[in-house]
Amino acid sequence: MNYRRKANITLAVVFLFFLGSALLEHFNPVNFGVRLMSFVSEAALVGGIADWFAVTAIFKKPLGWSYHTALIPRNREKVIEAVASIVQTELLNMNLIRKKIEGIPFIGGILLSVEKAGGSIYLTDMILVYLRRYAEKQDPVKLAEKLAVFIRSAVKTWNLTPRIQGLSEWALKQGYIDLGLDRLAEGLWDKAADGETRQSILRYLEEIKEEKVSNGGSIFRTLMGFVEMSDGLNLDEAVDALQVELLLTLRKFRDPLDPLRSSLKDILLNRVEELELDTQFSAQIEQWKEDVLNDALLNRFLESVLGEALQVALSPSTPTDPNALHRAIHPCVEKYWLSLQHNSELQERINSFLVDTFCRVIQNEHDLIGSMVRETLAAYTDQDLNQFIEEKAGNDLQWIRINGSMIGGVVGLILFLFLDFVYPYFGLVFMNSLTYLSR
Repeated sequence: MNYRRKANITLAVVFLFFLGSALLEHFNPVNFGVRLMSFVSEAALVGGIADWFAVTAIFKKPLGWSYHTALIPRNREKVIEAVASIVQTELLNMNLIRKKIEGIPFIGGILLSVEKAGGSIYLTDMILVYLRRYAEKQDPVKLAEKLAVFIRSAVKTWNLTPRIQGLSEWALKQGYIDLGLDRLAEGLWDKAADGETRQSILRYLEEIKEEKVSNGGSIFRTLMGFVEMSDGLNLDEAVDALQVELLLTLRKFRDPLDPLRSSLKDILLNRVEELELDTQFSAQIEQWKEDVLNDALLNRFLESVLGEALQVALSPSTPTDPNALHRAIHPCVEKYWLSLQHNSELQERINSFLVDTFCRVIQNEHDLIGSMVRETLAAYTDQDLNQFIEEKAGNDLQWIRINGSMIGGVVGLILFLFLDFVYPYFGLVFMNSLTYLSR
């Protein structure tokens, strides 16, 4: 049973009670109980009818009475604006929305969902899907042309000398120079130990001997002949000795503390520090840069590289047989995925970023809440609007009608008792006072 029906039944009962008590009062006008019932029922009926009129006047014209009735249809625009304003500024204000959003663990839900889907493998597959979609739409020739134009416009303003100097300093700090010197020493040692090097040394000594003999005159040639005959000058032994000495020197060069190696390293360090001030080196670098940028080989190189990259991206990949791109990307994705899972500070920053992003979007579109409420209510007819409000506050309004009859009856009881038991004594006292004062 709805409250409207309860209120109507209550009013009907009060009306019947009033009719019954009025009939009894007609036959027993002096009976105290009958008079009490009649007075109370009359007051309850008046209260019920008054509240029925007031509640009904909110929605329509009761009994056709048009003076200050049908308040909602008559103030339709004000009601719609008030409801929209309440929803937008009070019920769904930005402070309340932000508090609710801040309590949502976005990053926790994202991490859990991704982990259930497969973790780093799932992320790698998703990246490959987007890369494959992008690769399918690309033409290597056009893409190479665009990239070449971008590189030429961007690199043309670069000063490469400080970058080369910085790269050299970084290589020194990382120990790559020592590693390069180690490999240089190994390569030189291998080269010095082979027979071709021995033959080169022998040819060099023979050239020196021939030069000295040809420039020394007949006496020097005669002396040289006696020396060779007595085995005082043996070029083979000299070559062997020089080659052994060279090998021993290169073996020492492998030692990081070797003076020759330290000296060479110091020379490299000093040279790196002087690169930025070396105008000749800077000019050579700039000329090399211009030659590379203006060479058509750059477009062909980029086209070749991009073509291979696109083919790799489009090649099939399965969990049992991942393609080259998957194998290249997955270690990086797995590294960062594990780092994110164990980095609570990073998770908090990401969650804060998501909260701020959502709040900014909602802040920018917050007026849409009021607009949506206005548009929705504006589409309602007067009857629909009345029904909408009755559904939200109708029960309380019907209780007003029920309370009207109850309060009217209580007030009628109090007035009846006052008029029957209190008022006569007040009237007697009042009349006696007037009589006393008139004397």
